[in-house]
Amino acid sequence: MILRFIKALKQRHFMSPLAAGILAALAFFFVDCTGRQNRFQPLYYFPLNVGNTWVYNGEIHKMQISDITKNEGDRLITFSFYDTLNVLLWQEKAGLLKDQIYVQSFEPMTSLLPSVSFDPPRPFAPFSRKLGNKLNFPCIETCMSDSTHSTTTVEAEYVIETVEDVRVPAGKFLDCIKMKINIIYPRTAEKPFFIGEQYWWYAPLVGPIKYDLPSARGELVEMNIIRTRQVELLE
Repeated sequence: MILRFIKALKQRHFMSPLAAGILAALAFFFVDCTGRQNRFQPLYYFPLNVGNTWVYNGEIHKMQISDITKNEGDRLITFSFYDTLNVLLWQEKAGLLKDQIYVQSFEPMTSLLPSVSFDPPRPFAPFSRKLGNKLNFPCIETCMSDSTHSTTTVEAEYVIETVEDVRVPAGKFLDCIKMKINIIYPRTAEKPFFIGEQYWWYAPLVGPIKYDLPSARGELVEMNIIRTRQVELLE
């Protein structure tokens, strides 16, 4: 509409070329800013900062961002997961591409479990807040241990199930996104690793406040969230 207004003014000779150029630039800026504001921002539901910590009352007792480093222009994020005794269970390496977190690998602290990598890396933060939205994300899952090495093509299926208010021990959080993740394996897969549906609830400006996994479930008890570098990460 603004561009049509500028064109009409030029046709009526009410505007100099310089003024028209300035208004056109302003119109582009306005449209660009509007697009950014209307675009869904996954990091709005998953604040990134070294030291950000989420404590739960479940088997996964604590999740913490232990490191964020630059890696060839991108950012590499290290998530650390602990049990109730504060023993490190595993780490997940993730990359930040635009404004989405993509998990690259699962690295357990015990040799009883294999290390798992994903190519391409698969999303971790919510991708939408529209009910019923689905995202099918095919990738190659590679499992490695001291004795085995297997590669399987899988499909990660994401579904936005609800946007709801959620009460957990840490308090009540409004407009939380409930997202289902399901890793679909081919029938020929010998040892599927991530079996079963996963559910995560994400609160605005807070991050994951609840999880329901095949082997663990928990709700947020306390958190330590710093958001000072969020704008810098998005640049």
